[in-house]
Amino acid sequence: MKNKSRIIIIGPAASGKDFLKKKFKERGFELDVSYTSRPPREGEIDGVHYNFISETEFINKFYDFYEYTKHGPYWYGTGQYEWDNYDVFIMETHGISEIIPEDRKNCFIIYLNPPHYIREERLKELRGWSVEQISHRTEMDNEKFSTFTDFDMEITNPDF
Repeated sequence: MKNKSRIIIIGPAASGKDFLKKKFKERGFELDVSYTSRPPREGEIDGVHYNFISETEFINKFYDFYEYTKHGPYWYGTGQYEWDNYDVFIMETHGISEIIPEDRKNCFIIYLNPPHYIREERLKELRGWSVEQISHRTEMDNEKFSTFTDFDMEITNPDF
């Protein structure tokens, strides 16, 4: 579907992506549910938080994805059907780089980048991560976002 406007949310772990996506849903926007090969976290529901599929299934569906990437040991991606039919997406930096230039003209990318200490608190309190897990994820996110500039708005306020 050409010329469809889309909102894309991007940010490091615990930056508020799901919170913002929920706010868009409350306003009537149609939300994408991405695919992943990772196992669900506690409380996550298949088809709501992600479409959870095996790595083999993911690889066999490569041709069905608009974009996909591997983050750590797991695959993440946006289905072509979802891209054509929904309004709001959460993507990784690599996914942003895969957007076709003609489509990028109709995307509004929101980069959530709250202070580091806020994200650490959320990872500890909401996900129950250890100091080591938080440190490892923070290092990965810092590397991934150190040169990321393809966004239309950056939100650094954790109370948006």
